[in-house]
Amino acid sequence: MSSVDKTITNAYYEVEIDSLTKLPVSIKAVVLSGTRGGTEAKGMKIIGGKHVAFHFQYEICSFGELKRPAVPPEALKQLAKL
Repeated sequence: MSSVDKTITNAYYEVEIDSLTKLPVSIKAVVLSGTRGGTEAKGMKIIGGKHVAFHFQYEICSFGELKRPAVPPEALKQLAKL
């Protein structure tokens, strides 16, 4: 069994941002690696041979909208004075 060639192991990610809320909605990550002596590479780029690619995608969601907080009547009076 060959070992992983750390010199050509790469990872990258993409974060998708909602244009209205400016919050992240998904994250995609890719990890690429090859075997020492069994992977063809050109610089840091894997171009053939024995290699593996892991693809991960995470969807970020909310579990419902936030409920409006109950503001005590005395606090509302104070806020109205501002």
